Parts: sequence; C-alpha cells; structure tokens
Amino acid sequence: MIKKIGALLASAAAVAAATAGLIHWYRREEIIDGNATVRLQSEHEHFHLHVDLPPTMDVQPGDTLQILAMPELPEGRTDGEMTYHSPVRLHKASWLQRYLIKNSSLIEVNEIVEHP
Repeated sequence: MIKKIGALLASAAAVAAATAGLIHWYRREEIIDGNATVRLQSEHEHFHLHVDLPPTMDVQPGDTLQILAMPELPEGRTDGEMTYHSPVRLHKASWLQRYLIKNSSLIEVNEIVEHP
C-alpha cells in the first residue's frame, strides 16, 4: 500500500513538473527594442497606421508590437497622413505560442470560409 502511494506521488510530481515546464515554455518571451517610422492617419471615420520596422525586427504570428511614443493630436485627429519616429518594443512569442496561434487561426479561417 505504501509503495502504491509512493508511486502515485512520484507520478503526480512528474506531471506537475511537466506542466510547469510547458507553462514556462509557453510564457517564454524575447523582447527587442528599436526605433521605427510610424505613418498615422486618423480622421472622422478612418484610421490607418503603418509602422516601418528596422530590418532586425521581424513580426510573426503571436508577436506583440508596442509603439512607445504618440504625438499630441488636436481632437485626436490628423489632417491627412502624418509621419513620426517612435521607439518600439517587440515582444516575440515563444515557439509554442506561435504554433498554437497559427493552428487556431487556420481553424477560425476555415470556419469563416465554410460557414453557409
């Protein structure tokens, strides 16, 4: 009986360690800082934003880009398109996050396409 409890505890510890490893692997993130050129157009019923990143930054599925500076805009609108430079921070997703996001996105696209 004691051997069974010991084996059960060892199995539970192995599962807990594997789960902790997966969580750590999923949450792993690389952060890259740089400077970018931002083109912004924000008018009454139109919003357009384009960011020219440095060549060292490559955005892939699951990555998050933060634009760290925003110019002051009167009433939150631009007159046409404006261009400004801003520091940016790229949070690179882990391999596991990227894999899950790619596959879940494919499922969602298939659902949209196949929906009657």
